[in-house]
Amino acid sequence: MIEVDPPHKLVQTWRATWLDEPPTRLTYEIREGDDGVSSLTVTHELDGAPQTAAQTAGRIEGAGGGWAEVLSDLKTLLETGRSMHA
Repeated sequence: MIEVDPPHKLVQTWRATWLDEPPTRLTYEIREGDDGVSSLTVTHELDGAPQTAAQTAGRIEGAGGGWAEVLSDLKTLLETGRSMHA
């Protein structure tokens, strides 16, 4: 863990253990809007980790859907109580 500011911010290192690349930095920030709806921003700093960047962007066949798929599934779970893959 690099930084924690509950319930607004979490910064951590993240490493694809199956790749020979250095850890990257992952930041989650939650902000509540005027209308009571919260927004989540995920920033993944991928300096020096090109294979990790390709995988997390979903640009490698068979390597998952990247952050877009993960966040879409999280949105569905929060809105419906069910995962897209349930």
